[in-house]
Amino acid sequence: MANHLANKHEKKELEKIFQSMDTDGNGTLDPDEVLVGYEQHFGIPVTKEQVEEMFKAVDIDQSRSIDFNEFVMATLNESEMVTNEKLKAAFKLFDKDNSGTISPEEIKEVLGIDESNSGTIDKLIAEIDENGDGEI
Repeated sequence: MANHLANKHEKKELEKIFQSMDTDGNGTLDPDEVLVGYEQHFGIPVTKEQVEEMFKAVDIDQSRSIDFNEFVMATLNESEMVTNEKLKAAFKLFDKDNSGTISPEEIKEVLGIDESNSGTIDKLIAEIDENGDGEI
């Protein structure tokens, strides 16, 4: 979703940084590439422990590498991500039928979750569904 919400300029800049950090050119960043490239591109030194924490938070598929989408999610400033315009765009991304609500089925479709793994989505909706209609 972060990749969808980043504007063209943000993505272009992040792509340049990502490619320069990807020293082996395999399309992903491993912990060593992040350790070396982070300070070089963001001006902030990091320790191996901090890189490990980053990977725990960002490496969604637990592949021990960060792909471009994970990188975008990790590097976009929260204030840049959470604007009314971007929240509306995210909502529309999930509201496939333009009903003004997001159903569990729409979330599962967008995230590519099959029925065997849908319990987490159902719990999430139950937690935030204020009126109890089963939708957001």
